[in-house]
Amino acid sequence: MSINRGDVCDNGAVVVDCKKAWDESGYVILCLWINDTQSQPHTRTADPFVTWFARREDGEIRCFTGRYHDQLSDAVVDFTSRI
Repeated sequence: MSINRGDVCDNGAVVVDCKKAWDESGYVILCLWINDTQSQPHTRTADPFVTWFARREDGEIRCFTGRYHDQLSDAVVDFTSRI
């Protein structure tokens, strides 16, 4: 299964853009992440823009190896540079 714009990751982040990753087993995704839905209680994130390596596992989007940004422009540059 692919990952598409508008999909919601298992941590609550919303996919803004995505592309195939270097090893074809996953994707590099650019996300808007306001609330961490994996923490209890849910908490607001410090840096709302994140690029992650991600995979679909058991129907969920799992995120790994994130880079966190407080400016969208920085996150876009990071996303563009990641293969």
